[in-house]
Amino acid sequence: MSDTAFLKTKEETEAFLDLAVSLGYRLLSAGAEISRVEEAVTRLMRAYGVPGDVFAIPSSLIVTVCPEGEEPVTEMRRIAPHGTDVDGIERYYALARQLCAEHPDVAEARSRLAAIEKSPNRYPAPFLYFAYFFAAAAFAVFFGGTASDGLLAGICGVITGAFLRMLTRFRVNSFFQTMAASFFIGVVSQTLTHFHVIRYADAAAIGALMLLVPGMMMTDSMRDIIYGDTLSGINKLVGVALTAAALLLGTGTALRLSYALWDVTSVGISLDVPYPWWIQILFAALACCGYCILFNIRTPGMFICMAGGGLGWGAYLLAERISSSALFAYFAAAASISLYAEIMARIRKFPAFSYLVIALLPLVPGAGVYYTVEYLLQGSEMLSVGQGVRTAAAAGLIAVGMLVVSSLFRMAGVARQQRAEKRRKTE
Repeated sequence: MSDTAFLKTKEETEAFLDLAVSLGYRLLSAGAEISRVEEAVTRLMRAYGVPGDVFAIPSSLIVTVCPEGEEPVTEMRRIAPHGTDVDGIERYYALARQLCAEHPDVAEARSRLAAIEKSPNRYPAPFLYFAYFFAAAAFAVFFGGTASDGLLAGICGVITGAFLRMLTRFRVNSFFQTMAASFFIGVVSQTLTHFHVIRYADAAAIGALMLLVPGMMMTDSMRDIIYGDTLSGINKLVGVALTAAALLLGTGTALRLSYALWDVTSVGISLDVPYPWWIQILFAALACCGYCILFNIRTPGMFICMAGGGLGWGAYLLAERISSSALFAYFAAAASISLYAEIMARIRKFPAFSYLVIALLPLVPGAGVYYTVEYLLQGSEMLSVGQGVRTAAAAGLIAVGMLVVSSLFRMAGVARQQRAEKRRKTE
């Protein structure tokens, strides 16, 4: 049976178009990369013998099919604001691979998609609150805080998570959510430091603020721009700017209020990570564990992501010691994680993004955003600008490190496909 046997009529072609758009919509809503979504839908159209085109950005998806001898048909779907559901990405992408390999009729393919839509595999609320606590607490210690700093960061993380979930139910925009949550984190951490409940205000605050910092989105936007998905990258970069502005307003107001209340120019001590390398690697992995739950990663993927986070930070520390350059260390660590993710993706037959999105988190320059604001409020404009430039450079080099490795694997995949096509032609 040929690939086009299922699509003999205009109605069947339109039904297939709706299937392709629905699958792409689900991938985008789960947080899949733009290139992954376009690739999945394009391969699906090719497998069913339907010529057409796909265009995706984070907020919308447009698919056009061009049946032979008929007018092109286009369908567009708007993508609502969403988080990251890695399990959803894996399930929908696995379905796309199955459809491309098996070519079931459109009705059967639609029923398979509906079955996944009706049975979301998500963690219950208590697990999510544990993840908020665990991720924030682990990152506070990772950034040099004490056990009490980690405990306070974890409590702030739980309250922040509950607050964000409540505001989301009331459809409050993300800008206000971020501003209000960062204000709360800043005030609590600075106040408790003043009363000697915790030692490092910045460690506790940054640990909890990692739940809000758009460092991953910044890296992802730069990756899209470098990769050629310019419009998608700019779209995400605008989101990064708005989130950063909300963090600046919320954290800046909290710091300014704390400075006024306690009549000091700075509350807390700048971080100087005192822990040995193995503790840093351990807590990098533990922080990734919390985010695995928040990003809906199931086992054994959770353990793979934790190992990737520890591996990446170990590569960072080694590269920094060898080169004495933090920026080169970011590049080397991102390349190491990307290589690890590509290998794991091929072993498990899942997108590499599933492992990248978590393993890269310890590298995300969340502390840079905090210190940029703190230096600015202290009147150290040059230090603030320098910190901001270093933060952006770190995000850019993380993106380049990812792209170098992923591009090499993509080139190898294209070469393998071309060899296979040549063999089929000669046969």
